[in-house]
Amino acid sequence: MHKLNYAATFPFWQSPQLSLHCNLQWRSFAKVAVLFNVQDQALLGAQCAVLSQAGISAEQLWPVARASGSDSRLAELQTQCMVLSEAQRQGWRNVLLFDAGFQLVQDERACAQANRIFMSLHRLDWHVLLLGGHYQHFSPLLTLPGIARVHHAGSAAAYAVNASYYPVLLNAYHRAIEHAASLNDIWPLLMGKHCWLAMNPGLVSWRDNNPTPFPTCRPAGRKRSSRFA
Repeated sequence: MHKLNYAATFPFWQSPQLSLHCNLQWRSFAKVAVLFNVQDQALLGAQCAVLSQAGISAEQLWPVARASGSDSRLAELQTQCMVLSEAQRQGWRNVLLFDAGFQLVQDERACAQANRIFMSLHRLDWHVLLLGGHYQHFSPLLTLPGIARVHHAGSAAAYAVNASYYPVLLNAYHRAIEHAASLNDIWPLLMGKHCWLAMNPGLVSWRDNNPTPFPTCRPAGRKRSSRFA
């Protein structure tokens, strides 16, 4: 596994300064895989610098170059499979996949809420935790504010996978590849059967230079318009 010296390779001034006065409890995750396109080395450096400043240790950070190819849906699934297969091989208790094209939100209340959720993970019987995404149907959990059971969502901005779920998700991704399906095609099928949780509001958002508008979010049973959750 190749490690990068972020401080030496990418000047720290290339990354935005975090203004949060809250240390995130990233130790709840064994590894943080930062997914990047091979042509975006500068973005990778900036993102890793920000994540390091947010409290993720050098041992946790794992830069992962995306699979390449003309079919972006296939390449995305291949990348996810590569991360999950390595996590399974290494015996990590969980792994967090973080898309370098997104950023942490600058909101101290969201940060404090994220810490409560991170520190409660060991007491929850969870399979997947979305740190952000396009939530279309979800049901807030009354026992833990800020987290919801998600029934339909897309966009793999940042999500963690529990070790017990590695084989299930890998099998689903391999089947999606065989049938030329996308990640967003397979997720709702899994969410209806297993315990997929989502932070609401989310801890990640589009990067500032991304013009894509925020999606809308809809809790189960009623409609509501919201930002990228």
